[in-house]
Amino acid sequence: MAEKLTRVSLTLPEELLEELDGSLKARGYASRSEAIRDSLRGFLADYKYRKGLKGQIVGVLVLVYEHDVRGLTDAIIDIQHSAGEIVSTVQHIHLDAKNCLETSVLKGPAEKIEKLVERLEGLRGVKQAKLMIIKK
Repeated sequence: MAEKLTRVSLTLPEELLEELDGSLKARGYASRSEAIRDSLRGFLADYKYRKGLKGQIVGVLVLVYEHDVRGLTDAIIDIQHSAGEIVSTVQHIHLDAKNCLETSVLKGPAEKIEKLVERLEGLRGVKQAKLMIIKK
């Protein structure tokens, strides 16, 4: 029996939609829906993995964001400072006129690191937040 599907609507920036459309054929997808379903499965698998982490861990957070979004840079700095006990190092790189990339080395309890990542990835203007666990 086929899986029941529900139709949803998405609003995407034109540039992101163009990138999606350009990658469909190369990746072997028959439709946008298939690609988005696979992306959501990956997103949820990552979320479940991060939620399952326990104890002391070391990780690297890669954050890509638009630096000209009002208040975003200050919000990121405030969040990093409020979690000073787990943020070991931050490196800031200007990718282009609009975008910045930050890498943060994080060390401490998994639950605190997860909360920090959730706070940062939820900010308006953050395009990507990827946590790589180095040591459990």
